[in-house]
Amino acid sequence: MGAQGAQDDGYDVFISYSQNLDRDVAAVFQRGMENFGRPWYRPVRLRVFRDTTHLSAGPDLQGGIEKALSRSAWLIVMASPQAAASPWVRAEIDWWVAHKDSGRILLAWTDGDLEWDPAARDFDWSRTDALPREQTDRVLAAAPGCPRWVDLRWLRAQIDEQGSVPVNDPRLVADVAEFVAPVQGRSKSDLIGHHLQLRKRRNRTAGATILVLALLLTTATWLGLAADRQADIAATRQLSATSRQLVAEAATIQHAQPGLARQLLVEAYRLSHTEQAVGALLTSADIPRVVPARHSSGALAFVSRSLLVASSGDGLALFDARTGAQVSQLPPGGSRPLAVAVSSDGRLLAEGGNTGEVRIWDLSDRRRPRQLSSAWTLSTVRDLAFDEAASVLVVGSGTRVAAVDVRDPARPRVTGVSSGVTVSLGSDTALSQDGTLIATGAADDKVRILRVSGSGELSTLTTIDAPSAAVAFSPSGHLLATAGEDRTVRLWDMARPRRPELRTALHSPSESVRAAAFSADGRTLATGDSQGTVHLWDVSDPFRPRQGEALDGHTFVVNSLAFSPDGRTLASAAWDTVSEELSDNTVRLWNVHGARRSSAHVFLPGDGLSPQPFAPTGGVVVTGRPGAIWKVDGVPEPRRLATLPSFRSGGQDYSFSPDGRTLAAGHPLSLWDVSTPGRRREHARFREVEDPQTVVFGLDGRLLAAREPLGAVRLWDVTDPDRPRSKAELPPAKPDALIDYKGSSSFVFAGDRALIASVRDRKAVQLWDVGRPDRPVRRGSVPVGPSRTGSLATTADGGTLFVGDARGGMTAWDITDARRPKRLGASQRHSGALTHLAADPVRNMLAGVDENSGSVRLWDVADPSVPREIALLAGTGTRPSGLAFSPDGGLLAVSSDDGTQLWRTDVGPILQQLCAQSAPITEAQWKEYLPDRPYDPPCA
Repeated sequence: MGAQGAQDDGYDVFISYSQNLDRDVAAVFQRGMENFGRPWYRPVRLRVFRDTTHLSAGPDLQGGIEKALSRSAWLIVMASPQAAASPWVRAEIDWWVAHKDSGRILLAWTDGDLEWDPAARDFDWSRTDALPREQTDRVLAAAPGCPRWVDLRWLRAQIDEQGSVPVNDPRLVADVAEFVAPVQGRSKSDLIGHHLQLRKRRNRTAGATILVLALLLTTATWLGLAADRQADIAATRQLSATSRQLVAEAATIQHAQPGLARQLLVEAYRLSHTEQAVGALLTSADIPRVVPARHSSGALAFVSRSLLVASSGDGLALFDARTGAQVSQLPPGGSRPLAVAVSSDGRLLAEGGNTGEVRIWDLSDRRRPRQLSSAWTLSTVRDLAFDEAASVLVVGSGTRVAAVDVRDPARPRVTGVSSGVTVSLGSDTALSQDGTLIATGAADDKVRILRVSGSGELSTLTTIDAPSAAVAFSPSGHLLATAGEDRTVRLWDMARPRRPELRTALHSPSESVRAAAFSADGRTLATGDSQGTVHLWDVSDPFRPRQGEALDGHTFVVNSLAFSPDGRTLASAAWDTVSEELSDNTVRLWNVHGARRSSAHVFLPGDGLSPQPFAPTGGVVVTGRPGAIWKVDGVPEPRRLATLPSFRSGGQDYSFSPDGRTLAAGHPLSLWDVSTPGRRREHARFREVEDPQTVVFGLDGRLLAAREPLGAVRLWDVTDPDRPRSKAELPPAKPDALIDYKGSSSFVFAGDRALIASVRDRKAVQLWDVGRPDRPVRRGSVPVGPSRTGSLATTADGGTLFVGDARGGMTAWDITDARRPKRLGASQRHSGALTHLAADPVRNMLAGVDENSGSVRLWDVADPSVPREIALLAGTGTRPSGLAFSPDGGLLAVSSDDGTQLWRTDVGPILQQLCAQSAPITEAQWKEYLPDRPYDPPCA
């Protein structure tokens, strides 16, 4: 190319666009540029970069984009509101301004509004929404003057209507020439003349050739195309069938062979993006992770939510609980560790083995633990436990119990030793969190309760007649669980330690229970049996405990259990069959939520989500009870950025504005500046209300809608957040129109349109045009009913409305023409009321929450007339109170009375995580599951 073109091995043009809106427009535009002025027999003259045609799968997407930008001579930005909101488009413009000539940016207008203000020598930002303002300001600062843009809105409209646009379309040729001219440094008239001359020459040559060969080729071509088409259809169906089969195979082995199950899921998605493959990926986080603790004794404990200590070989190792990767190794002592304990603050670690020596470690530096001291206690150490203050360490040998004063961990001191009893294999010892009570078992099927005095001396309080292979105190110390060889787990009320009272007996499916552990909140009990199964129990009501899920996968005795501090991860150690020749203790990590497995990515202690709880980046979310702003993406653990005021015990709605700088609160109705969350500032408190209001911003952030339960929808102009102005009211809902449910959305903005759908009564959802907020006009109504409406949601373009009802039904409506809504399709998959709905703003995905089970169902609504179920996410608990997708579609948040869970819905990070958590599939395994395909590991 000439001076205006690309460098060697570079690109003449880089196209920056919104994939959601302009994928097809960009493809046609790219072909038009590459074929412009090019004879058919010559290679492409203009090299045009577009991500979907030039980027392959890789670990660093941003790096690939920046490399392409650095090798490009011109940047073409396809301007639209979706592109303006896209973080990728913004980043590409920012990079270009920082590293390239801003005068080499060209604009292709595909949607929205562009309006130049000659007086201000800037765009009129009150009317312009197709460009990101911040980035445009930087471009104009570097290259002042009115930029010229080419209107391609006709191209997108024609593609939407006809499906494609021929490359030789006169309008396309003229518009493409507008861009080729500056790129090649030639005039538009010369380019078009040359292009038409080549086209005439090509047509004459092609016409003569076709005339001679047409009759000979017509029949053969037709037959060949038909055969190819049938072959493609057959191949696609075969790939889909194989993908579904792999998903089914993965489900059957995910507990016994979790690593292989992960590999099969990745390959299933690679073969075909079926609903089954996508759904399996979204729920894959409930597949257990295997920690590589070789030759483990089974001793384990959590240091923090994401750090686990377990015996490995002759010593102890720290492992990342999220990935299973080893973080550090503690130097081995004189014996193999049989017991380990960690203080509640994660600072101290104690380990002991069959020599009776207890070593104490400082874990301040997790990568370089430092030994503080050691103490000789009993002949053998089988159990260890710190009290909550880390002042007392209890040591159990199976025959005796010792108390060690560790207030100065550098100088531990044995303060008391119990009298000996007859030992039995698997007898257990437990310490209450306050350090005052010890429960220890023995061979006589009795549990001895000891008191630890303030000076560390031990005294026997009482003896309980119960098998004692497993004993565990609840965190409060008011409940003691005992179990053994009689198929029964007993729960004892320890309010009066001298006279424990049996509250209830849980009947275990297994004859022998060998391990027990309570979650940090005391609401869940886990027990491990001699057959390798872990059972979860809901003991939030000790008088009426409920059996939860069984976690299968181990093949022999489960000898140790431990919950992470947040109760979201359960670690289990068991003597498993590793191969036909080898058995070994293996450690597994299970994602749990209460007494059920969980596939959620993140858990937050707060609940109460508004329809707009996410900041624009998607990595920050706000909860309403308690009011708090959390960072949930890009950090090892959720981090509280700010605490928000709460004016009622039930919390209130908080919604982010589209730019993420303002937060609207529903009780009292107010606006907060959260551009710096740690230094929030109240803009205005403009309406005191008795009941909490649902608050929702319009797409541009200038209009706020608020509604009390069954009340009117009040519209506010919040262009100036310090001086909000009341504009108008939409009629209230009638008392029997809605499900009376916390967080239910009775109105919704229709995507990017100036349209609000609002429940009026049991027969209709009204559609209001709010283009003039001070004079809303009712355009039409959706005839719902006879069941009450539970929730509303719309697609990002506002063309489809989804309505959930009290009978568990979901109905899709075409509201493109608000005056004449058309029913598209329905799904009746939920058993309880569909209290919440949310539409993915990026993909054709819809989520709904069932009132009865709290389960979340995901649908593929690419064709709303036939919603197809993708996945069913495990129940979120009682009374769901919120549901929302992040703006980038990467996360789904669901809240209920016991907290908020977030799922990943972007399969890219899920695939990366599955590959990182599993070894590549072997050739032998490949031949077993894919015998007809050549060996090609998906994660290689």
